[in-house]
Amino acid sequence: MIGTPVCQRSTPEEVAYHEAGHVVVGHRLGLELVDVDVISDREGGHGHTNFKPPSWFRRETPLDERGREFARAVVVTFLAGTVAEARRAGFENGAAGGFDLDAVVREWLLLLVPPAQVEEQLRALDARAAEKVGDPANWGAIEKLAAALREHRRMSAGQALAAAGLAA
Repeated sequence: MIGTPVCQRSTPEEVAYHEAGHVVVGHRLGLELVDVDVISDREGGHGHTNFKPPSWFRRETPLDERGREFARAVVVTFLAGTVAEARRAGFENGAAGGFDLDAVVREWLLLLVPPAQVEEQLRALDARAAEKVGDPANWGAIEKLAAALREHRRMSAGQALAAAGLAA
């Protein structure tokens, strides 16, 4: 499973927007959502979004173009949480996405580029995440899901996608 606890957040509402950003952008990029929550854990996380990797994906083998596109989608999806949170809060909270950036994004970026190119690739994919979050249809879905997450706190894939207006 691909997932991450979220680092410290200023408000529960920002946590909900952060997780909703992961869900909506991940769904738009073709990732398969497992579940999402805005429940604190013992490790300092305040929310979690989990996706199921495709059956064909193997991290331990060199990536073909399909694998590279999947890895890019994972990076953009996890960057989208911090972007959505910042948009809602009105400012960027660098510490808020620390786990996403350090434990997920950089690890996945190293599947795509050599270490010397990570920062450049990070900037490019962060811009893509900002574009996805800023799309009016996506932002509307993020707002709907964030409200539902504040109420329900834990949601299955079906519940979350329906709440966001994204159910298939």
